Amino acid sequence: MDTKQQIIYPYVVAYFEEYFKNNIMKISILAFCLILISLLPCSESDNNPYEDSVCNQITTVDNSRYRNNQSEGFLIRSAQIIGDCLEIEIESGGCSGNTWKVELIDAGRIAESNPEQRDLKVVLENEEVCNTIIFKTYTFDLRPIWTRNNVVLLNLDLWDEQIPYEY
Repeated sequence: MDTKQQIIYPYVVAYFEEYFKNNIMKISILAFCLILISLLPCSESDNNPYEDSVCNQITTVDNSRYRNNQSEGFLIRSAQIIGDCLEIEIESGGCSGNTWKVELIDAGRIAESNPEQRDLKVVLENEEVCNTIIFKTYTFDLRPIWTRNNVVLLNLDLWDEQIPYEY
C-alpha cells in the first residue's frame, strides 16, 4: 500500500464498521418485527367475505356437489328473495327438524341468456324417523353467485318458477 492508502484505510474501515453496526441493528429489529407479525393468528373473518350476512347460511358454489346430490325427501313450500337472501320454506317428515342439515348448492355454471341464469338445489340431510310433518324456513346468502350483471334468474330444483334476483 502506498502512503495515501495507509492513511485513508483506517478511516474507511472505521466508517464501514460504524455503518454496518448501526444498520445491522436496524435490520435485526425489522426482521424481528416481521417474524412477530407473521406469527399473529388470522381471524376467521379474514377468510369469510360474507361474515356480515343476515342470512342463516351461505350458498355453496360447487358443480361436483351439485351433480352428486339430490333434492329429495322434502317439498319446497315457498321461495322468495329478501335482500341478498333466498328464503325457502321446506316441508318434510321428522320429529322436530332440529337435527336437519340443509344446504343450498349452486351448479357453478352460468347459463348465458339475458338475463343470465343459475341452477340451484336444496339438499336436506334428515335422519329423523318420526312421522310428524315439519315446516322449517331457511335463508341463504346469494352473494356468492353474483354475475357480472346486476340481475340473474334462479332455477331452483323442485320449484316450478324461475326466481328473479336483482342486486
